[in-house]
Amino acid sequence: MTWRAFIIGMVGVIGLCLLTPVNDFALGNTFLTGNHFPVGVFFFLLILTLGVNVLIKLVRARWALRQAELMLVWCMMLVSATVPASGLMRYWFPTAASAPYLAQRQDLFWEDDVLKVAPDGILLSKDPKSVAAKMFYLGTPDGEVIRVPWGRWTKVIVNWGIHVWLYYLATFFLCGLLRRQWVESERLIFPLARVPLEFTEGSGERRLLPRLICSRAFLFGALVTLVFGIIRLSPLFFGAEEGWRVRFPINQVFADTEWWRMHIADGWVFPIGIGFAFLVPSDISLSIWVFYIFTCIEIQAAYYIGRPLEGGPWGPFMKWQQAGAFVVFAVGMLWTARRHLWAVLKKATGRDPTVDDSDEPIGYRLGFWGLLASLAGMIAWYVHFGMSVWTALVLLGLIFAIVLVHARLISQGGLFFTQHSWSAPDLLHDITGGRAFSGAAAVVAQAQYGILIHDAREILSPHVMNAMRISAVFEKHRRLFLPIMLSALLVGMIASGYSTMRWVFYDVGALNIKQTYSVLHYPTRIFERTHMMIDSPGLSARPHYGALSIGAGLMFALMALRRSFYWWPIHSLGFVVAESWCIKQLWFSFLLAWLVKALILKFGSGGLLRSARTFFLAVIITEIAVVGVTTFVSMLTGVRTGYIFLSL
Repeated sequence: MTWRAFIIGMVGVIGLCLLTPVNDFALGNTFLTGNHFPVGVFFFLLILTLGVNVLIKLVRARWALRQAELMLVWCMMLVSATVPASGLMRYWFPTAASAPYLAQRQDLFWEDDVLKVAPDGILLSKDPKSVAAKMFYLGTPDGEVIRVPWGRWTKVIVNWGIHVWLYYLATFFLCGLLRRQWVESERLIFPLARVPLEFTEGSGERRLLPRLICSRAFLFGALVTLVFGIIRLSPLFFGAEEGWRVRFPINQVFADTEWWRMHIADGWVFPIGIGFAFLVPSDISLSIWVFYIFTCIEIQAAYYIGRPLEGGPWGPFMKWQQAGAFVVFAVGMLWTARRHLWAVLKKATGRDPTVDDSDEPIGYRLGFWGLLASLAGMIAWYVHFGMSVWTALVLLGLIFAIVLVHARLISQGGLFFTQHSWSAPDLLHDITGGRAFSGAAAVVAQAQYGILIHDAREILSPHVMNAMRISAVFEKHRRLFLPIMLSALLVGMIASGYSTMRWVFYDVGALNIKQTYSVLHYPTRIFERTHMMIDSPGLSARPHYGALSIGAGLMFALMALRRSFYWWPIHSLGFVVAESWCIKQLWFSFLLAWLVKALILKFGSGGLLRSARTFFLAVIITEIAVVGVTTFVSMLTGVRTGYIFLSL
């Protein structure tokens, strides 16, 4: 860790957080931070490694940025990437402004319940005629000076800012306590962290380019990916509105048969998805596509036995089944880590000072007491805004089950893009028959969940766990890791908050941005649900105990089989997200990667496996380079290259 690396990291954080809201929402380009391996972050690392560092070495080799410095920049930008889009800003301000503005619609009846019972400072206003909310949605007319009514937003920003920071701190402390268990005891792969680590290895040496780039397998993979990228962009040269997205029309094969009810998704080909799927163990990649097919068969089987599932793959059965799997999987992770957590507890309470945490980026004493203090603060925040203590405890437990599972999906499964379909407030409301939340608490719970947890593609915990894994390269001053990451988060919040409000919502207007889901469709959904929870709590509670039990029971059985029989071939991880939207996009890429790896393991050699691994590292890195270049060209020219990276 050096001062120059810290300064470069801050410059990267500010640039990323200023640019992302404009690029994602005002221009509608490929998201710069739209997953757990952000395009904008790795593209900046590419520029530093292959551009800036090469120029420095041409002047004086010993001035070159070393791997630890590059990784500090990566970690700072990676952690801050949770802020400018779906991790916070995409939903924070629209959620606060949408309730008063959309309440004017004749088909929405929020004025007498949602707006009336909402605690002060949670929504922008309780008045459907709020000028600040109207300006937020309509923007500033041409020729007028853009003015953001910061005074109207101050109370909202302060109230939510307290909760957001308590949540961020709790996430850091929790991940810090689990780092040694996941990295050293369980030896998880961390495929997303391996890519920047291997790419920057030897950066401080005299050679101009990193070691990885010099291999034949890497050059071949880069060439293949570059050619494939040009082919996908080729429709733009002939007047098309966006690039070509490669897919196999599997859904159409079943469209005219009795199997159409499976709603099996087409086979989308994402090179970066194939690359990450190849880096993980075969049992993991196998589980992703096998359990996706399993849930499709579930839907068809339910129809055959005369009990068709309401809503099919998007219905309540699948959501509740996934909720049961999530909770059991999270409990199973903690149970596996019980000995490590017991050692942490003894160190934190002074019962066993011999436990060595000197190489940890966050000491066990700070991590343990910091986690308890952060969680207590979040509970106090909930209670202050009308929630009972017991409801707050259970809700917080469900939320951090989601936080933990997503961190595991990325650290072990190589799923660079994750989402879930169930809602923690809805689950708690339904299970208790509508008695869990008061009116004010319902508004707070639904808004909080929508802002921070609903869209998990940029949730903080995977970023933090990858940064924790990378922290091993910091030989000195490792305890500065936490303050540096928190300072990057703070700067990122300020920069992205200004950019979002000044250059997007109060300039273009929320109704005129390219991505209207977060400003119209999703707020309408969450506040309609809130309206039902307040207006008819008993009738709106629709528990599905059977689906919940099936999800929990199957997950328990899968984890028990894995633990009891070494030959059991399928990992339980795939069942956690089997019917999520992200798996509909990625299942075919995981199938292709698993097939390639299985064939190499059966018929190839160790040398071929190592070369294939290098090849797919090149696929990931080159794909990011292609997407980064096309995105920035699109920003400069206005030509939309289209979501060639991943459908978002």
